[in-house]
Amino acid sequence: MIVKKYASSDLVTLKTPPELGLQFTSLQRLEVSGNTLGEIRAEESEIALVVLEGSIRYHTTLFDRSHREGDLSLRDILFLPPHSRAILSGSGVAMRFQAPSELGASFAHIRFHEIDQDPLKHKTYGNNQLGTFRHVWHAVGDDFPCSRLMLGFCQGSPGGWTAWPPHEHGREREEIYVYFGMGKGFGIQLVYEELSQQGISMVVQEGDAVSIPGGYHPNVGSPLHGIQYVYCMTAKEPGKREFLNLRIQKEYGEKFE
Repeated sequence: MIVKKYASSDLVTLKTPPELGLQFTSLQRLEVSGNTLGEIRAEESEIALVVLEGSIRYHTTLFDRSHREGDLSLRDILFLPPHSRAILSGSGVAMRFQAPSELGASFAHIRFHEIDQDPLKHKTYGNNQLGTFRHVWHAVGDDFPCSRLMLGFCQGSPGGWTAWPPHEHGREREEIYVYFGMGKGFGIQLVYEELSQQGISMVVQEGDAVSIPGGYHPNVGSPLHGIQYVYCMTAKEPGKREFLNLRIQKEYGEKFE
């Protein structure tokens, strides 16, 4: 198992699955500024663009030559199906998550303020007494029409744990975390297969990305600021995108809650 960590400056060029230690997921940081236009082509892939800073305007041409345009705000997501093209302008930063799309996908502009108010999309897990309370926004869930990708946001409490109890889904899905909105705070990301074996522990800060091909992967934020990140899971088999198809580390719980 190879776990990779990249700083934000390392992600301005597209990272391929082998570079990330993964099988299917590619990742890139898109920095859009001024009058410079950025172009994204989906080809045979599905792409999710997640805005982490500023605002970005898009003009999209779909496979049927129809057009969509709009403005992406903080935490908005633009989901591009295969054979679509997007021209980006404005001033902002977006993360590009990409995977093969054998079954196709739908175009969508997913507005964060809408999922934030939707109790089926915005959920809380854990509890304050155990230091595990966090907010999770399931922006692209297993009900979204696409082939492989699922993604959303997680925000932990100051000094609190997320991805708890420890769980893993390496046979079914690989994953990437991109940390944002943490200011000068930091977190500790763990990835391990068994507690009796040497695992991986790394400090993560604003803009970092960590690839998780498998293993248990809990994390904790510093008391200065809770850990916050975009999660992107990619199904290893097209269409097999069940969010709760995972295995809990039995020492710490029986279900994901």
